Amino acid sequence: MNRLLSISEKIATGAAWISGILLLATAFLIAIEVTLRKGFSISMGGADEISSYTLAICCSWTLGFALLRKGHIRIDVLYARLPRPLQHALDLASLGLFLFIMVVLSHYSYKVVQTSFVKNSIANTPLATPLWIPQGLWLAGLILFTFIILVLFAATLSALLRGDTDLARKLYGASTLDEEIEDESRAARATMGGDIS
Repeated sequence: MNRLLSISEKIATGAAWISGILLLATAFLIAIEVTLRKGFSISMGGADEISSYTLAICCSWTLGFALLRKGHIRIDVLYARLPRPLQHALDLASLGLFLFIMVVLSHYSYKVVQTSFVKNSIANTPLATPLWIPQGLWLAGLILFTFIILVLFAATLSALLRGDTDLARKLYGASTLDEEIEDESRAARATMGGDIS
């Protein structure tokens, strides 16, 4: 299970880096497009379309990274006041529901991609992009996210069944304010080479 978690984390981190690079490249493309339009009254065409595809693809490819880093928004006002066993039950329930929603979403997303491919649908734009390409990349990100949820659910459940509640909390439990401060301090020390006390 640890191996699967490690592989998932490496893939999610790589996907996050690639997504960041794609977003940066898209920002440069938009800047060039705006400069050409305002300064020379010409347009490359397709910058808005490419940026739309990039945003959708990058969103789906970075969801897993955010989940592993506990970056998704959690409302934990009541959660923090509950006893530990109930917190763990809620963690598992939320992961289970998350997994169910993503399986359903991935299923219907696959149907969209399949339909676009079979019907050879193209975008009604100057680029005339075959829609299955950006949709397929978006679907791949959703499938990756679903896989990461499944691995995290299995690892959390396994830790709880072994009685390792600290590991279960570390994997998916909501971080306390002190834990978040410690994580940020650790990251800052690593970035600054340990100069922060």
